[in-house]
Amino acid sequence: MKKSNRQLAIKQIINNYDVGTQEELLHYLKEEGVEATQATISRDIKEMHLVKTTTSSGNVKYALFQNNKMSTEEKLQSTLGEVTIKLTRVQFLTILMTIPGNAHVIGALMDAIDFPEKVGTIAGNDTCIIISKNEEDAVKMYDYLHKWINA
Repeated sequence: MKKSNRQLAIKQIINNYDVGTQEELLHYLKEEGVEATQATISRDIKEMHLVKTTTSSGNVKYALFQNNKMSTEEKLQSTLGEVTIKLTRVQFLTILMTIPGNAHVIGALMDAIDFPEKVGTIAGNDTCIIISKNEEDAVKMYDYLHKWINA
């Protein structure tokens, strides 16, 4: 199956079902006759900019990141409030803990904005580290990010 068709199927599935894990997504895809590996689904999730959100019942599910009309900074601010679990500063590092599967979104948004207090970012599944030149810049970065976090 072509990637575009598989990604369309993924979009339809996450719009119709509360899918919280890659395993669940693979199950629904298989029901639709789509054979894919976990690695392929993981790449699709990143390419499609899927994020995990909390349902009204408190469960986690995949959703399309849909802030297309916002500036990059507005997207960052919105996303910080939705996915950040914890914010910590250690010397010249600012560490964001997110809902699993969302740290790379924060990292990409941070990289797209030219913050003078930021040297770079490192993002994994649920942790994004913002590197500053010194503690003073890290304090400014922490204060900026803290304004937008609901946690």
